[in-house]
Amino acid sequence: MVTLHIADKKIECAEVKPIKLTMLITANGQEYLLLYDWGQKHLYAVNRGKGDQPEFVYIDKVIRVEEEPRIKRIAQ
Repeated sequence: MVTLHIADKKIECAEVKPIKLTMLITANGQEYLLLYDWGQKHLYAVNRGKGDQPEFVYIDKVIRVEEEPRIKRIAQ
């Protein structure tokens, strides 16, 4: 059971399945949210609204994600 407290409201929910979120940013500063849900991937654009509150705009289902290998740093 999960209880959410929002301003003057309380919402009690059951967690069905944790989802994975990945925040992405382009070189020019555009933010995206990659949502892994029920074996599918969905892409949302993140825009800053009034009071710097995020607004999420659904773009489309992601067909494939390619990741560059991460460089391991050797501690010296």
